[in-house]
Amino acid sequence: MSKHSQSEGIGRRTAWSGTALFVLLIPAAAKLALHLLTVRGYGIHGDELYYLACSDHLDWGYVDQPPLSLLLLHMQRLVFGDSLLSLRALPALAGSLTVLLTGLLAHRLGAKTFGQLLAELCALIAPAYLAVSHIFSMNVFDLVFWLAALHLIVRIIDGGAPTLWVWLGLVVGLGFQNKLSILFLCFGLAVGLLLTKERRSLFTPWLGAGVGLAALLMLPNIIWQATHGWPTLEWMANARSMKMVSLTLPAYLLEQVILMHPLTVLVWGAGLVSLLFYRSLARYRSLGWCYLIVLAMLVGQGGKPYYFIPIYPLLFAVGAIVIERSLKAGWARAAVAVVLLAAGAALAPTGLPLLPPEGLIKYSNALGIHASSGERSAQGRIPWFFATMFGWEELVAKVDDVYRTLPPEDQAKCSIFCRNYMQAGAVDFYGWRYHLPQAICGHNNYWLWGLRGYSGEVMIVLGGKVDELKQYYEDVTEFGRFEDEYIQPIHNNLPIFVVGRPKQPLALLWPKIKNYI
Repeated sequence: MSKHSQSEGIGRRTAWSGTALFVLLIPAAAKLALHLLTVRGYGIHGDELYYLACSDHLDWGYVDQPPLSLLLLHMQRLVFGDSLLSLRALPALAGSLTVLLTGLLAHRLGAKTFGQLLAELCALIAPAYLAVSHIFSMNVFDLVFWLAALHLIVRIIDGGAPTLWVWLGLVVGLGFQNKLSILFLCFGLAVGLLLTKERRSLFTPWLGAGVGLAALLMLPNIIWQATHGWPTLEWMANARSMKMVSLTLPAYLLEQVILMHPLTVLVWGAGLVSLLFYRSLARYRSLGWCYLIVLAMLVGQGGKPYYFIPIYPLLFAVGAIVIERSLKAGWARAAVAVVLLAAGAALAPTGLPLLPPEGLIKYSNALGIHASSGERSAQGRIPWFFATMFGWEELVAKVDDVYRTLPPEDQAKCSIFCRNYMQAGAVDFYGWRYHLPQAICGHNNYWLWGLRGYSGEVMIVLGGKVDELKQYYEDVTEFGRFEDEYIQPIHNNLPIFVVGRPKQPLALLWPKIKNYI
């Protein structure tokens, strides 16, 4: 029993039974099976190609991300190779763990079997969680770190041992090395606790120990940032000013409804209201404040809508308890579960590649539900998340066609210049099959990797205009264009040039090519 008085059903954990644990494992297993069955999908995502390139260059930091997920990817590739199943097995497992941890959080907060299952079903059907668990990225691990931190803070609020602050420091430190956004959660939790009576839990030397451990784990990345001129801060500033779309509060909340599934708003909305206003949840009010504080920060800074999705398992867990206490009849509970599953199946193609491309286009247009990319770039026929899963191997084959037209002496000194890290990642990942040169690029970490031993005397250039290239090269010839009806417009109708006889060494131009965005 915690130091708090506990009312029936909320904040009072139910005893475990074999049946209850089995019920919790069912949605988690279904999540894993669903992702393994759809692992191939439409192909490798453009961001995955960049992650693959970064995992070949292990470091303590990168322009646009910390190193932990890339270390995991590197180790995974060493053991299992580069198949799609290998690439996407860890995200599928992390997604399954997210569902299970959501149910366990509901149990921690006092949900009985139905409440735990309801919370898990919400996490299972959320389109955003389907999407992030389908591809390799730091975002799927971010869900796990936020959930682990929320489990610990709930235990601390419930009167758990103060040494839990050290474990929270471990989670935050590792979470920081995965994605910086966990700092939003830390700030929201700190302010939320200070605004409520639970601030008393802060007055312990173990908090200092936890903060110290988190800082120690963060230090290698911070040192890397300092020695490289704080590239992530530059990248964030450029993204806010040149790439991200600034949404109003109502528009941002609408995106949350779409990302989490319109039907689950009844659960997470009930969870938020309960945290903020129910007397029986007063000791968890800091978590409601946390939601509002992080929301205000992301809206104010123009953060992408999906940055906020790791907070919702908490609201699913609390909302599931409220609904469980309101619905006593077994038939009503069964109806809720069936409706949720049916509604989740109806929107599953918006998060997973379940339909052929033309079918997806028709389906998306018929639904009229389109989650924002959070960026200003033009969108094509296919929803933005799926559009970057098309055309990459075909692009590299087209580049190879151009490369084979060059005389041997030019092939020996040729490099391939790409406009962004997706194109460069594709050249590096698929290019070895064609014995192509490595890609060079000014985008994000590719700029830090520099010229990679190439002089720039002869280059294949992807994208751009003749007049632009003639400012730097005497010889500029367009050899063809890459087209794919489904890929994002920024990659489509892409001219492929061969340039030669530079007007100045490429090494002198390189500082101007930097594009942190």
